[in-house]
Formats: sequence, C-alpha cells, structure tokens
Amino acid sequence: MNRTTKIELIIIILLIAIFGISFIYMKTTERKSEEEKINTEVIALADVNRFFTIDSAVAKYFSYITSKNSDSILQVLDKDYVERNNITSSNVYNFVGNYDFNIKSNLEEAYQVSSYKNVYKYYVKVALKLETLYDSTLQDYVYYIVTINENELTFAIEPISSNIYNDKIKGDDL
Repeated sequence: MNRTTKIELIIIILLIAIFGISFIYMKTTERKSEEEKINTEVIALADVNRFFTIDSAVAKYFSYITSKNSDSILQVLDKDYVERNNITSSNVYNFVGNYDFNIKSNLEEAYQVSSYKNVYKYYVKVALKLETLYDSTLQDYVYYIVTINENELTFAIEPISSNIYNDKIKGDDL
C-alpha cells in the first residue's frame, strides 16, 4: 500500500467512527428526551404489587387519622395541598376527616394518571367500613390523589372530591 491509499483508508475509518458516534449520541439523546416526558394518560391499575403499595399507604394514612396523630398526617399530606389550604396540626381534621379507630380503609379503585422520572400519581377510590366484632358495614367512599416517589421511597396523599375523581377518570378534563 502506498502512502496515499493509507491516508484515504484512515480518513474513511475516521468518517465511519464519527458517523457511528454521532448516531449513538442522537439515539441516547432521543431516549433521554422520551424518558423525561410526563405521561398523563389515565390507566386503570393492573399491577398487583403497586395496588398493595397504594393500599398500604392509604392504610397508614388512616391509622394516623384514627390514632389522632396530626403531626404524622401532616407529613404524609401533599405539601402543595397543605400550603394551598394553610393546614396546621390544629385544623388538619377539618380537611382529612375525623374517624374512629374502628373505621377501616379498603382500596376499591386506582388509576395511574401521570408519571415522570419515577414519580407516579394515582387517583384512588377508598371504601370506609365500620368494623365490628362480627361484620363490617360500608360507611362512605373517599377519594385521593396518591403520589408515589420511587426515588425517595415516599408517598403523599391529597384528599379530593368525588367530582374531581370522576371527571379525571372519565376523561372530562383531559
């Protein structure tokens, strides 16, 4: 091989390497931008593990309410909800309800409404049942937005009305 052929071969190899690196960079950037998009599609929850995670979060929230632990309730309430409504430990029960120890929560429905960087929001419908020694009686339904943050391994709860829940699930506000 003469010197000109070697130079041409080196230039061709460099061009192929540059195109290859450019292609990989573009695909990586495209994948990152897709991951960063907020998904706002309403999806009925089918993941059993996630269902029990949400049910456990709601049960913990209700245990704080029934044990009258206002500081813990404030810790799990959504921070924006607390600020919007000026909620304090002295008025928290005006916003979350005041339930007796024999009221038990039972997650009935859950819909994923958004996800972004391992933070998931769910609209949930919870049945409140009065439990006695021999049976349980449905008392009411309550509705919440439950936020699960997998990055920090935390959850937050925001009470909502049945109208807000139904509008979101039926797609009236999408």
